[in-house]
Amino acid sequence: MERELKKQQFHIHLLLSISNIDSHPLVRLLVESGVTEKEYQMLLKMLDELAQTFSEWKLEGYLNYEQLLIRFVGGLCEKLDPEQTMLALRDEGMYEDLIKEFIQIHFKYKKND
Repeated sequence: MERELKKQQFHIHLLLSISNIDSHPLVRLLVESGVTEKEYQMLLKMLDELAQTFSEWKLEGYLNYEQLLIRFVGGLCEKLDPEQTMLALRDEGMYEDLIKEFIQIHFKYKKND
């Protein structure tokens, strides 16, 4: 019961921090998916780490970033759909280079399905 209350308080806090939820697709996705504050913090931590690795790999001349996408998908909490999450992050302008690369890889494979 207390855990559910904390989750609802977190969602209210997120909603109050924005003026129009439709212009914040990530927040909308998090609220609709029932993501907790801890899960949100874990998502941001994972994205920070992936973005750092992506930058390092790019400087080293890597051309294939599929392994990072696999880590992203595997690290997402079960409440979040990988494609929806990538698109919401893109639309929010978060982790732009990393997410652009993930979306490009994802839709390359999705197109071939």
